[in-house]
Amino acid sequence: MARTPQWIKKLGGHSGELYVAAELSKQGIPNSLLPENFSDDDILAGNKGGTEICYIQVKSCHPDRSKTFILRSNHENWVNAPENNYVIFVWLGSPSTPRRKYIHSL
Repeated sequence: MARTPQWIKKLGGHSGELYVAAELSKQGIPNSLLPENFSDDDILAGNKGGTEICYIQVKSCHPDRSKTFILRSNHENWVNAPENNYVIFVWLGSPSTPRRKYIHSL
């Protein structure tokens, strides 16, 4: 199997982030994509008044590239993360296998 080019990996990750941001927006939750590599968080979300905010890390996986999400030992730090940190796993599908999302509150 040929190695996947880095730009394709980045597109998959960005696609997952945009999907989550769109889903939050559809639910009326204000959100914003954060700059790349912003403290390992991808999205900032909260209420309109700014009194409640949360940080979201999105992990995306495409079935054509991998059968599992790529997780490393440093992700074990999620166990001790603040209550306002979330990880959302997005299984990017094809037209025959729709996207799925799994939300885990840390």
